[in-house]
Amino acid sequence: MRPVEKTARPATSAGPFQAILLFSTSASILTYEILLMRLFSIGQWHHFVYMVISMALLGYGAAGSILFITFDRIRGQLETWLVCLAGATAVSFPLAFSLSQRVGLDPLQLVWQPAEWWSMLLTYLLMAIPFVLAGAIVGIVLTASGEQAHRMYAVDLMGAGCGVLVIVPALFLSPPRTLLLGSGCLVLAGTLCGCLTWGGRHKAGGRLRFAAFTTLIAASLLTLSYIKLPPTPRIHETKALPMTLSFPDARIETTTMGPMGMVQVVGSRLIRHAPGLSLNFGLDDMGANLPEQKAIFLDADGLSPIARFSGNLEELAYLDFTTTALPYHVRHPAGVLVIGSGGGSDVLLGLKHGARDIVALEANKQIAGLLLGPYAEFSGHLYSLPEVRLQTREARQFLHTTNAKFDLINISLLDSPVTSAGGLHSATESFLYTTEAFQLYLSRLKDSGILSITRWLKLPPRDSLRIIATALDALRKMRLGGAPEAHLLFIRSWKTATILVSKSPFSPEEIDRAVKFCDDRSFDLAYFAGMPVARANRYDVLASPHYFNGAVALTGPDAPFFLDNYVFDVSAISDDRPYFSHFFRWDKAPALFKQLRREWLPMIELGYVFILATLVQAVLAGGVLILLPLVIHRWLNRPSRNAGQSLDFMTMLQTLLYFGVVGMAFMFLEMALLPKYTLLLAHPVYSAAVVLSTLLVFTGLGSISVRRFQDRGIRFLWISVGVIFLWVGFHTVIGDHLFSLAMGWPFWGRLGLAVLFISVLAFFLGWPFPSGLRVMARKFPGLLPWAWGANGCASVIGAVLGKCLAVSIGFRALMLAACGLYLLALVIFHRGFRD
Repeated sequence: MRPVEKTARPATSAGPFQAILLFSTSASILTYEILLMRLFSIGQWHHFVYMVISMALLGYGAAGSILFITFDRIRGQLETWLVCLAGATAVSFPLAFSLSQRVGLDPLQLVWQPAEWWSMLLTYLLMAIPFVLAGAIVGIVLTASGEQAHRMYAVDLMGAGCGVLVIVPALFLSPPRTLLLGSGCLVLAGTLCGCLTWGGRHKAGGRLRFAAFTTLIAASLLTLSYIKLPPTPRIHETKALPMTLSFPDARIETTTMGPMGMVQVVGSRLIRHAPGLSLNFGLDDMGANLPEQKAIFLDADGLSPIARFSGNLEELAYLDFTTTALPYHVRHPAGVLVIGSGGGSDVLLGLKHGARDIVALEANKQIAGLLLGPYAEFSGHLYSLPEVRLQTREARQFLHTTNAKFDLINISLLDSPVTSAGGLHSATESFLYTTEAFQLYLSRLKDSGILSITRWLKLPPRDSLRIIATALDALRKMRLGGAPEAHLLFIRSWKTATILVSKSPFSPEEIDRAVKFCDDRSFDLAYFAGMPVARANRYDVLASPHYFNGAVALTGPDAPFFLDNYVFDVSAISDDRPYFSHFFRWDKAPALFKQLRREWLPMIELGYVFILATLVQAVLAGGVLILLPLVIHRWLNRPSRNAGQSLDFMTMLQTLLYFGVVGMAFMFLEMALLPKYTLLLAHPVYSAAVVLSTLLVFTGLGSISVRRFQDRGIRFLWISVGVIFLWVGFHTVIGDHLFSLAMGWPFWGRLGLAVLFISVLAFFLGWPFPSGLRVMARKFPGLLPWAWGANGCASVIGAVLGKCLAVSIGFRALMLAACGLYLLALVIFHRGFRD
């Protein structure tokens, strides 16, 4: 690239107006981002979260690239531009989402329909508009602030952190689509408050009138767009709620909203839900009727039935014809823990079999409230019976706080058959099915206790084999005695699979009872230690006894060979990589995609594919936004805005590498911390609120301190990178043990530990980026918006790539990769900016 000429440095503009507007814009854009996550979880699925994060960062990157070309033209009217952009940002919040819902993106068709890629791109671009507009506000303020950019960057981060803290309690009060209106009003309020600081300045009265007039127009357009194009999420037709509402008399009876999701109850005389019910049920005409039911849906999916219960246990005969009833026939548990009790079917099953003490765990307070409130009478006051104790707590946190021992711990069908079959949870973390979780469950069982896990059946086998692999790993680590495979029992119906993991080996008499249970109900035995192949595949006959063969392979001496060569990854998972439903293997991808055209949807894990598709679009869009401004700059042959030095290719390359590497490293850490702290804080909503707000606020505090340290010499960044390395090393070695100890603490204690841990890291994460901004402001002020945009574009890639790497290699490896990137940034800084 040819050298460009020198021009004057832009004047510093970092007054109260800019600070107030920047704070309110950053707060509103973070609330908007979290609201999009909730809206996409309702309309589509949870993995759209990473699309939202990438859209936000892409919008900021695009704004930086645009400002690199246009900043000279707007420099003389910065306040006017800021007011107009604030009004446009407010209006775009509900409008962009409403228009995106009319595109009709169907992510399930991405593999088969090339046109869906264009729909995804259009959705992506529409949703990025508010982030582009808000990013322009941030970019203008940072660029115009000169060497005070680090202070304004701190204001930006603190505003974002406060936005996160505000939106979570707000979700208890109002649905997400209504809060979109509030996000827009927050921007407008910040604009007016900032304008009030103009008093006493030249032409302040005229500017204030202009700001008030612009804000009034924006508020009117915001209200009009909300009314005419309401931002209602379009619920995918394959989710359980719209499928149930297709019944002739189906109706939504109750809707409750909260941070944990949208809970709805549907009534219909046609609802009868008994997953995997034996086809033998009703052949003797004895109790063949299923009771009236209502259906609970969380975010329009995951049907959980509420059965009408009059107290007559004979009405519950149908529950005994499901695979979940197996442990009650093998042994006779009296103390039962039901994880994810929902509408209460598993609790009713325990009551039918005479369980005297049933602890029902339901993490969602909204669902528990429905069973204790409006549907208490319908359910026979199930959760108020003397045999039942309801606990609204997350399973692992509860088990860390209790010394009780159980005869049976039951986890049954916690996701819907559609999302399970399509692999839509393949990129969603779950800490219920890890080796560490299994060890905890087994430690809370009596000596004769059983862990029972029921999953939807898939072919080729995946879920069931991973449960077996994880159970074997836990049993070997606990060294309970006897061959680990002797502790396993596996059966299947035409729809569900139930695996029992016993703390003591199953006796021959118990195996006989399991055989009789299956024969009476035409269920297939899939595995027990020493089972002959002739016993498998008798009723729901497959071309080959796939489930038996897989279980035998996993429990035999050739298990490593089987795991290396099986078409799916069914190895045991850990808390460091808690993606139970991720079975995708890159080395088997060509064979899978070749087979896909002859097979059906369950052959591919669509949740992971969607993230890969987002990554491809993020890389392409980010590359264009980084390179296109340079091409336009050269084509226009405009004078450079730099003072004191000319720009050459090496300067541009070093700028791109430094800010790009810093952005990607920061996102790698964020993508590791968000799911990791879900375990400590018991829910993804709490984890997102605590991690994001702490990261943003303390990174902002670190940014404020940059000038004091940077002016003392360039080696100050060694301190920052050194602390990051030490923190990651400490977290890798000690973090999991400390989490285990803290799981028994009250919530406020765990919250304090999380804030303490993250704040130390975040403070030093606040040094690298603003240090680069100050160098740019001093040496190449005209290049500052491009550098900021490059950071945003690299962060887009880092967010999605970080998720892909977390799924594939785990959180520890991802954090170590972030350390390597920060070290690379340090080297670039020393070589490129040391003068």
